[in-house]
Amino acid sequence: MKINSNFVIISFMVSAFLIQSCSNQDDNKVVPLTEQSAMDSIIEKSPIDGAKFYITNRSGNAFFDRLYNDSIVPALRFCNYYELKEICGILKNTICYNRVYEFFKEKKEEYVSSVTLELKQNCEIEKAIFEKIIMPAIVMGVDSMLDEDIGAVFSKYAGGLLNYRKLHFLFGRDRNDFKDMFWEKLDTAKYQEHIRTYIQAYLDTINLKQKEYCLQIVNKEFNNKMILENPMMKIGLTSSTLKHIQKYTLGQKDEILEEAVKDYVVPLALAGVSGGVSTLYDIGSTVYDIKVTIDDIKKQNVNPDDMVKYVCAHDLSFQIENYYMPQCKDIVMGLIDDSNEKLLNYIISNL
Repeated sequence: MKINSNFVIISFMVSAFLIQSCSNQDDNKVVPLTEQSAMDSIIEKSPIDGAKFYITNRSGNAFFDRLYNDSIVPALRFCNYYELKEICGILKNTICYNRVYEFFKEKKEEYVSSVTLELKQNCEIEKAIFEKIIMPAIVMGVDSMLDEDIGAVFSKYAGGLLNYRKLHFLFGRDRNDFKDMFWEKLDTAKYQEHIRTYIQAYLDTINLKQKEYCLQIVNKEFNNKMILENPMMKIGLTSSTLKHIQKYTLGQKDEILEEAVKDYVVPLALAGVSGGVSTLYDIGSTVYDIKVTIDDIKKQNVNPDDMVKYVCAHDLSFQIENYYMPQCKDIVMGLIDDSNEKLLNYIISNL
């Protein structure tokens, strides 16, 4: 006789379902326990599984409420915050709940204190990294750009090879003519954008780390974005720099170097005493063929073409580093403080 294969398959599936159903019923069945066997079973389990075991078996074992409350609950004090949070949910509406909830509140306070301290430390680290690593890197990039742009300006207006006589012709009687030409070619917006891009990339990195931290603590996304609003960059060639340029255009090489010693060597030497840098314009870049040091200026090893470019570059670099960058720093420090405070409040509200 031919056997219907579909019938065999269906019969097998029904049998398997019945066997599984019976097995599940056995798993959920309340097993009569002695106090010792109940205690042994709980001790073998994790605190969370032990709480579930208690809930499953308490109705069929009159002693279980007393046993769990007297012998197990005191030990739950040593569970961590996350364990107690889950156990509280399991033990709701039992005589044990209030005691366990008190443990949970204590652990929550401890955890909030720990997170608060950690975020405070993170905040200080983030600010220190910006001040000690990001800002110097930004200034280094700005210095490189200044060197290139100032070289291009002088090359453009001095006919390719920088020559003080050619520049003198363009400099004319009014040094404002030179300033107009200089700023026509030197675009401060480019420098602002360079600085903004660097800083925003760093802020975005902090935001990403904060999001990851929040997911780890409360398993929720922290959607906060720090946005840098650039302050206006106000820089210009100082009267001292213009004086150097004027000396240069008149071909007064010795006076250029004498002025450099007075204006740069003495201040830099004083800076060196207090841990400053003893170079006029040294950013550690291979862009430069020479580095103008105090000794170079004193020994007059610097040609006037290089000197006048260095003076301009140093002037603008100094203004950016000492006036513009501190404004950016204040804004960034405020953003980092504010973002960490928002993160802490968000975490606390979701614990």
